[in-house]
Amino acid sequence: MKVVVFGASGRTGRLVVEQALEKGHAVTAFVRQSFPAALEHPKLRIVVGDVLDERSVEAAIAGQDAVVSTLGPAPRADDSICSRSIVRIIAAMKSQGVGRLIVVTNASDIEGGFLFEKIVRPLFLQQVFDDKERQEMEIFKSGLDWTIVRPSILRDGPRTGGYRLSVGGAPQGGWRVSRADLADFIVRELPRKDYIHQALVIAY
Repeated sequence: MKVVVFGASGRTGRLVVEQALEKGHAVTAFVRQSFPAALEHPKLRIVVGDVLDERSVEAAIAGQDAVVSTLGPAPRADDSICSRSIVRIIAAMKSQGVGRLIVVTNASDIEGGFLFEKIVRPLFLQQVFDDKERQEMEIFKSGLDWTIVRPSILRDGPRTGGYRLSVGGAPQGGWRVSRADLADFIVRELPRKDYIHQALVIAY
């Protein structure tokens, strides 16, 4: 497949790019500023651009089979980047006749414990969760073949394949997952299309 990954320079996005290349897909990595020079591949195309720029986004999506967004807020960046960017992405997909979309958002009902629920989320992450909720609303009404992936708390760690998936709410006791396993699911789902028009929580 030909796949464009928005947010490809992030910790999850980079893993999606790497694993997609491993599977033989042709990948366009759309990044804000730069991409690690260490990752070179004949099927990798790097595009540096602004995800809020209509022309840049449409040019990256042209000719693709699928779109993946792992975008998230950067330090000191716009708190509405996810919801604003998905509007541009959806419009470009419709213009270019690309139907398949996989987007990473947030699990809102994970069992993160007292510290997360009472301190971390309300003080540091509430704007991120609100932005992701607006992002999902745009996806729901897009008419595209979308899949939303809502990871529980993300951690760096190995690809195990031992994650669980649950439609809607989080799997019982599931509160964390590695970025490598999140990328594993995204890449596996690209050609299978097992979860069209579904929002899934992924966790161990």
